[in-house]
Amino acid sequence: MKKHIRIFLGCFYVLMTATVSAQGPIGGFMPGRGVTVIAPAYSIEHFSEYLFGAEKMATPLTTKSYSLYVEHGFSDTFALLVNVPYLKIDEVNRGLQDGGIFIKYRNQYQQYLTGNFSAITAIGLSFPLSAYPTNTDNPIGAGAVSFQGRFLMQYNFKSGAFLHAQSGLEFRLLQAIQVSMPVLFRFGYGTKWYFAEGWAEWYNTFGNGIDSNTSGGAGSDWLRVGATLYFPVVKDFGVFIGGAKVLTGRNIGLSNRLNLGVVYRL
Repeated sequence: MKKHIRIFLGCFYVLMTATVSAQGPIGGFMPGRGVTVIAPAYSIEHFSEYLFGAEKMATPLTTKSYSLYVEHGFSDTFALLVNVPYLKIDEVNRGLQDGGIFIKYRNQYQQYLTGNFSAITAIGLSFPLSAYPTNTDNPIGAGAVSFQGRFLMQYNFKSGAFLHAQSGLEFRLLQAIQVSMPVLFRFGYGTKWYFAEGWAEWYNTFGNGIDSNTSGGAGSDWLRVGATLYFPVVKDFGVFIGGAKVLTGRNIGLSNRLNLGVVYRL
């Protein structure tokens, strides 16, 4: 798989955290010693119906967001990730939302005749970056601090295809600790001209309640699917477009999302 495709994949996961999402910023590629990846992105997400618990209610909402992701490789097996998102729903509910910082370590790397296998562990912390209001009808977040751990396995075929599986635990500190588990599967194929990817994410907060408003903080379940198409433009620079859809869940908007972004490698 070409180098610019590997670099893009290594930072792609965080580009879809522009809305309130459990999907963490942990990709299956390491940037490499001394390499820095910078990825600004724009996202718009809209839903007409929100699931308060399992009850569907007409609650239209559109969220626009901008995010900046930076990943730096200190070695071929160790990297630091930082994510900064800005969300806007309206003039009241807007601002820097919950940023994140992660350390990422590749525990195992093995070469095979058909490709290579990686096992990666990451731990991180997300926290509010501004004093955004949480008691409005449509807050941009719950104002919570979260500790996260992720473990992933990825196989990269020499043909340019890859398979990825990821899971872990998230501990969200609100009035009481909420424990959640994400499960993420990805598959894709890249050439020197393009990269295409599909993914499916299941997320579950154990013992979740019923939200009283959107982003109400009672914990969520959801099943979300998405796809992305990426094009390299010049060396160390490319652009992408992607989309995602929530199919079902609890305490979640049945949303459609569009993502646009660019990726730089320094």
